[in-house]
Amino acid sequence: MDFSFRYDIWYLSLTASPRDVGFLRGIVIRPDDLGEGGRKILKKARLTSEAGLLGDRWAGHEKSLGRDQVSLINVHVLESLAGKDPGNKARSGDNLQVDLDLSEANLPPGTRISVGSCVLEVSEQAHTPCLSFHRRFGKSSVRKVLRANKRGLRGRGVLCMVVQAGEIALGDEMRVLRDAPADN
Repeated sequence: MDFSFRYDIWYLSLTASPRDVGFLRGIVIRPDDLGEGGRKILKKARLTSEAGLLGDRWAGHEKSLGRDQVSLINVHVLESLAGKDPGNKARSGDNLQVDLDLSEANLPPGTRISVGSCVLEVSEQAHTPCLSFHRRFGKSSVRKVLRANKRGLRGRGVLCMVVQAGEIALGDEMRVLRDAPADN
């Protein structure tokens, strides 16, 4: 029997994020030279359509080419799982910590988001908890984000591709580009 509905209360207790205009609250890269689990918190960064977030170990990696170059997680979800300490939040491995509604209803695949001088496009690829996320935050956290994912709330966040390269910085406005034409 599925008792995951009990995690609905957790999600509903979180601070609601804006739907159209939010903010970039954290930037994290996972550099090769820091080894597995190593993180570096940045104040600004560069994104390219070829590699994603420069300096991240997944930048240009075959697994991140295409539609899942950059990962975004809602800062309120993250703080409920990891606390407010920037170092602990960075352990999630998500590149961008954002105060923006990441739900499927608000950001269906193909939706574009401007941040800094960049434009990102939401991937259809689901962002699910990996084994490292499970080890770092525990079974209860995994169950919470999976339940949110099941309800279309994207508790684990979203994956995006970079469609316009540029610079980003902490505090940058994130604007959902409604009805933006795709380059397909």
